[in-house]
Amino acid sequence: MIFLDRLLTEGTISELSFHFANFVRRQCVNPNADRDLLMLTAALLSESNQRGDVCLDLAMLAEQPLFQGSMQAPAVSEWRAELLVTGCVAEEGEVAPLLLMGDRLYLYRYWQAETGILAAIDQRLQGSLTLEVPLLQAALQRLFPPKPSPATEPDWQMLACALAVSRPFVVISGGPGTGKTTTVVKVLATLLEQNPDLRLRLAAPTGKAAARMVESIRNARQGLALPPQLLALMPDEAQTLHRLLGYQRRGFRHHHDNPLPVDCLVIDEASMIDLTLMHAVLDALPSQARVILIGDRDQLASVDAGNVLGDITGHGRRLSYSGSMAQQLAELTGYAADTLPVNDALPPVADAIALLRTSYRFAADSGIGRLARLVNAGEATQALALLQQCRDMGDPTSPPAVTDLHWSVMDQQAGLARSGIDSAALEWAVERYQQYLRCSSVEEALQRFAAMRILCAVHDGPLGDHALNLAIAERLRGRGLLGSEDDPHGKPVMITVNDYELDLYNGDIGLLWRDASGAMEACFAQVDGQVRRIPAISLPEHVTAWALTVHKSQGSEFDEVLLVLPADANSPLLSRELLYTGITRARSHLRLHATEDAFEAACRRTVERSSGLGLRLGWNPSLLP
Repeated sequence: MIFLDRLLTEGTISELSFHFANFVRRQCVNPNADRDLLMLTAALLSESNQRGDVCLDLAMLAEQPLFQGSMQAPAVSEWRAELLVTGCVAEEGEVAPLLLMGDRLYLYRYWQAETGILAAIDQRLQGSLTLEVPLLQAALQRLFPPKPSPATEPDWQMLACALAVSRPFVVISGGPGTGKTTTVVKVLATLLEQNPDLRLRLAAPTGKAAARMVESIRNARQGLALPPQLLALMPDEAQTLHRLLGYQRRGFRHHHDNPLPVDCLVIDEASMIDLTLMHAVLDALPSQARVILIGDRDQLASVDAGNVLGDITGHGRRLSYSGSMAQQLAELTGYAADTLPVNDALPPVADAIALLRTSYRFAADSGIGRLARLVNAGEATQALALLQQCRDMGDPTSPPAVTDLHWSVMDQQAGLARSGIDSAALEWAVERYQQYLRCSSVEEALQRFAAMRILCAVHDGPLGDHALNLAIAERLRGRGLLGSEDDPHGKPVMITVNDYELDLYNGDIGLLWRDASGAMEACFAQVDGQVRRIPAISLPEHVTAWALTVHKSQGSEFDEVLLVLPADANSPLLSRELLYTGITRARSHLRLHATEDAFEAACRRTVERSSGLGLRLGWNPSLLP
């Protein structure tokens, strides 16, 4: 108890972890058990869950201090034995607050969710579908005509479409501009051609991602010569996963005993889905329903516990197909089987993953595209060498070698001592934001505002989104473009909670704008180009949104991005995934505000969440990328 009280007082553990550890102690039924070890282990598990881990790997933590200055964990075999004699820790097949599976310790509900996801995927991996093969072959040839010049590699979109139509469970992963949306539209058309009565549903983790999914699919459809009968059948709306499942205070309306009336569910931005939500979705689907997950496996993982898309796709490992799957794909697409990547040593789930590998957004000489690839590969030295060509040298007569990248270099010591963002970078952002504030109509203002954003790695500190939002507001007020806090005309806001009655969701962004009568409204751009207006006084919880965290920007893209990293290279939030996600939010121009040390640290550090799902799916840690 003394250890736990001190950890709470010092701020080492949260109140949630403190109370959970005490709850677990009260469940201990063995008076001879080591309750101090039990409580500290429970507190450590709770803290790890809050950081995104699904479980504790006891083998990795054995014989180390559980917390700084606290008792040392025993050897793993002794640790397991000590936990099991308490009566509140069980092994697989039993029910208890905590559950041990091998050397991994779970909260029971997380073990249950992981096991449910595994079962749902395995059931579909072993399932089969009835296909009209000649019809599918003809559709693939029609939708993916041969390239005009000799191709050096397969058409990955064509392979993805063939895979998605022929398997009950498929993941389509790819970076920005690799054609995920175009591929999905062709998948939908091919599925409906196979079965016009197929009940298709589209969904995404957030309202913003769902709206962007619909907008992208509508735009992609216009560029395809699809038969009118297929266009008429294609779904034209997407829902958030919570709305799809029927969120209620006590859980979801749809679950295993009340499944969704759907034959195929397509989910976009799947990297944002945490463990428990993914389990809820799969649990609510009929066993015969198809599942197609769309996302970028290299992006940031979900805010809550788990990295489900990463676990399924092998965390960046090189992907290939089994010999039998390569042969099946060859028969469907017309490619020779020996031209497809083959590796029979990979687990069965690899045959359900389509990786789109060609970027159509960034040209070969694109700085943004090159930087994203280097960061994703962990090539920090080469990435810095590229940035050196784009750094601000203060010489306007010396044009940069790369035009779509700009590096505002912060000196390490000066950056740590400075109270905020570099003045030139702040001015660059203000000049762009003042354009929308000069608009006479909110429709034009929303369009201009959506073109640019400041993205931060952190909330707090001089380079966090809180400080930058205040700095932007101060400069805009100084130019007479923004009123006082009592007159927020033009202020951007981001919703931070889901409000189902108002149909506003966490992450939705709009502008506060006075109407012709002078009333303040919150205005949100809709997929159909219209503007939705809500009285500002009715808005649910929200924050200012000139600057967002990279986490909040997932599912969005902007023409121009100012990406701001903290000066402290030791910041625990700096990671390769965060840096890659921030870089790839930019379509045409990226301005990076960072010290060299912070950039290099982010490029070299990867997020490794403790989970058993990847191992249970068969991804062996010895299988290197």
